[in-house]
Amino acid sequence: MLETIQSAVLEVGENLFPTLPKLSADDVVNVWANVAGFTDRQMSLQKGVHIPNLGTFTFSQQKLDMGHKQILMQRPVFLMSEKNVQDHGLTYTKQHVSDDIPIVPLNFTAISLESPFDRDTVEGCVKETLQIMYRYISLKRNVEFIFKDIGVLTIRNNKVKMKFYKDFLNAMDGSGYLVKALSNRPVTEDSVISMKDSSEFRATPNTVVFPW
Repeated sequence: MLETIQSAVLEVGENLFPTLPKLSADDVVNVWANVAGFTDRQMSLQKGVHIPNLGTFTFSQQKLDMGHKQILMQRPVFLMSEKNVQDHGLTYTKQHVSDDIPIVPLNFTAISLESPFDRDTVEGCVKETLQIMYRYISLKRNVEFIFKDIGVLTIRNNKVKMKFYKDFLNAMDGSGYLVKALSNRPVTEDSVISMKDSSEFRATPNTVVFPW
């Protein structure tokens, strides 16, 4: 990750990245771990979270026929910012989201209280990391963006896919059927991964892994 940041800063110039050159790779990972922690806590309260210049974590609800009864299943989904989808020519599967789920903005002040960094540093880190991510997307590189304890956002061949960890899905699921239902459907079976699977996400000549 540090090499990714350094190369982007060298190519574009420090004037566009005033925050990241002052942070270590561990600092960046720490900030994004707290972003994921904030998102996790809000979703456990049945709230979605909007991350500026990235997208929104929220919920989709659907009814499942389970033999003689119907189960209302609620599952986490990620909606990529429509502007960035259009700007970078990305594609994704449309998700029907629940209108009654409140969406809260990412709270940089709250995140700064969880870390040794002030609010401006946290916001700058998030903003500049995403700028670098989009730079690599524009260069046709694949991206794997790991959200600690939540899952991995993958952008491969311009296709956006959010893969959630089983433990996170189970924590958000009130029905007890979510992971099994997603794993058994061809269109969603690759939306579920285990924690150990994330160790397989490594940088390659054509793939950049964030925020590591």
